[in-house]
Amino acid sequence: MSVMLAIYLGWPLAFGGKQRGLETPAEARGVVAAPVSAAKHTRPVVMAKLAAPVRPESCYKRYQREVKLCTGATAAACKLGAADHWDMCEATGFWPN
Repeated sequence: MSVMLAIYLGWPLAFGGKQRGLETPAEARGVVAAPVSAAKHTRPVVMAKLAAPVRPESCYKRYQREVKLCTGATAAACKLGAADHWDMCEATGFWPN
């Protein structure tokens, strides 16, 4: 593993190439930032009635809902996939698609 990391990091130094170590993820994907125009003077919009913030569904509640949908011959695999998604949700805060 460490040999592969050394080759990966040392290859551009030994054989040239663009230094990619300090790029942001957006730069790595080739996303170009657009210039921001000067903000116009605007008046703040007053909302007549503020809605109560909606709390997102917890990862465990989503897991329970997904497991209830698992039926038939593939129920075990479906439950295993739901458990994997639950784990990813707990780690990242988002349920994977």
